[in-house]
Amino acid sequence: MKIPNRQHGFTLLEILIALAIFAIMSMMAYAGLAAVLRARAATEPRSEQMAQLQTTFYLLNEDLSQIINRPIRDELGSTEPAFSGGRGNEILVFTRSVPAWSSVAATNNLQRISYRIENGALYRQVWNIPDRTQETQYRRRKLMNAAQVEVRFYDETSQTWLPFTGGKGGIPKAIEISFNLAGLGNIQRSFLIHQ
Repeated sequence: MKIPNRQHGFTLLEILIALAIFAIMSMMAYAGLAAVLRARAATEPRSEQMAQLQTTFYLLNEDLSQIINRPIRDELGSTEPAFSGGRGNEILVFTRSVPAWSSVAATNNLQRISYRIENGALYRQVWNIPDRTQETQYRRRKLMNAAQVEVRFYDETSQTWLPFTGGKGGIPKAIEISFNLAGLGNIQRSFLIHQ
């Protein structure tokens, strides 16, 4: 007796069930991937903002730790104090020394530094020649976006933090800077000035 030759394969019902299971698993995988991509899109700007803030604090700390009491002459020959600020867009302006290990120190051991706010952003300007002429060039770098920046200095006589209103009376012992940043709120940091 001969057994009829039956082909073995999947039935239409089995294929439909397999496709339904595959579709459900694909939707679950897509939902997980979409959640990861949304989380990445949300954290990427914040991490970039944090990196800019850390760079700003690092540069402020480096600059303020090297500050020296040396007035300069500006482009028009007028004398500027060693430390000032609060003039227009300028938050802080001061003279600093350059460590001997720096490549800039081979030509000059002083720099003039300016931190300024323009169009809602904090910039750092550096002059490698403190006593300037009208042809003196400077380097400029955008540090971060900041809605508002406040500077206070530590007054030794009253032992309190006072608003910074130009500071032409000398170099303070400590400075406190507050940044109002979108999404992060008010960030405050104090810097001790070594002289």
